[in-house]
Amino acid sequence: MSLAAPAVTPLRSHAGASFCCRTLEALGFRTEPQPEVLVAGCGAGHEAALLQQALSARVTAIDIQLDDPGEYADWPDLEMYEASVLDLPFEADRFDLVFYHHVIEHVSDPARSLGELARVLSPVGWLFLGTPNRHRLVSALGAHPQRDWQSTVGAKVRENLHDWRARLAGRFRNELGAHAGFSTRELDRMLAPHFAVRRWLTREYLRFKYGAGKRRRLVRLLTARPWIGWAAPSIYVLCRKDPRASR
Repeated sequence: MSLAAPAVTPLRSHAGASFCCRTLEALGFRTEPQPEVLVAGCGAGHEAALLQQALSARVTAIDIQLDDPGEYADWPDLEMYEASVLDLPFEADRFDLVFYHHVIEHVSDPARSLGELARVLSPVGWLFLGTPNRHRLVSALGAHPQRDWQSTVGAKVRENLHDWRARLAGRFRNELGAHAGFSTRELDRMLAPHFAVRRWLTREYLRFKYGAGKRRRLVRLLTARPWIGWAAPSIYVLCRKDPRASR
């Protein structure tokens, strides 16, 4: 019998994990029988714990080098391993969801990583992917008090300055450690060979994260065409291998 997850109220993580859960709920993502979830690039484990709790899932979390998992070390239905996303130690078609959030821009072979994730994902499972937008003018729209994980306005300002210094120096590239990310077109080109269904959720994510209160009108303006291509700090997509799946 599976134990209930420890009470952590509220359980906090990056906004991407909460948005992923909300989006899957709207799509009718099943929670019975218990779904299998892979978190590819898990860090300390807070995203994996949130997904486990919200989806009542059995979560496998990997990272090339694990941080100290702290309070998540003994979290029920959550196992953490050191492994490379370029060579996953799992059988084909195992997972119902792969969560790949702001990791692909750090991987030495992004296209190969997507092939590996597609291999271990069920034909009717979902891949949720987020990465910085390479065409962005700013790296963040400002720190949200509830939805920015361990971040501040000062940190966001420093992040923007770092990006622009890298641009001016001609070093705004993932392989040079600039956290540049990809354009929507670049990412779609890598996804297309493996995922027939690709639902772009950048606008919905940004409105979820930033679109409340006083900033609502500004965020809606910046996420409208044609501005979103350079106004969006990051891009988000939900993918599936089998286009014949009902949802």
